[in-house]
Amino acid sequence: MTLVFAMMTIGCNDNGGDEEQPDPLTEQIIALMNDGSVWRLSSLGVEKDGLDVTSQFDGFTLTIGNKTFSTTNSLDSAWPSSGTWDFENGNANRILRNDGVLIFVTLFENTLTLTFTTTVTNSGERNAGISGEYRFHLVSN
Repeated sequence: MTLVFAMMTIGCNDNGGDEEQPDPLTEQIIALMNDGSVWRLSSLGVEKDGLDVTSQFDGFTLTIGNKTFSTTNSLDSAWPSSGTWDFENGNANRILRNDGVLIFVTLFENTLTLTFTTTVTNSGERNAGISGEYRFHLVSN
């Protein structure tokens, strides 16, 4: 009787490898949502084409929702005030914003680095300084 009970217990604990594995995209969304807290600029700030442009984004915050985002104190040419996003081709480290900008994501513990290139399609002196590669270094509270 004891042997039968032991075998039943072992059999009940053996899932046969059918245990659900966490979905990496869902895990990344949860991490990016940051428990509803905003992402703020870290001491590394913002770079554009390798130059420090942090002063142009003083007080910048990014709030990421379930495939949505909103910003404060941003330049619309780099970060619109709000929008939507999705993973590009199922890659948890590549986000495509609704304005067509592809963002490369590096997330480690409470630091988030977002790298992307913006391109202004209309020409003119006023828009000359907008296009370029941006790197936002963010930290959670």
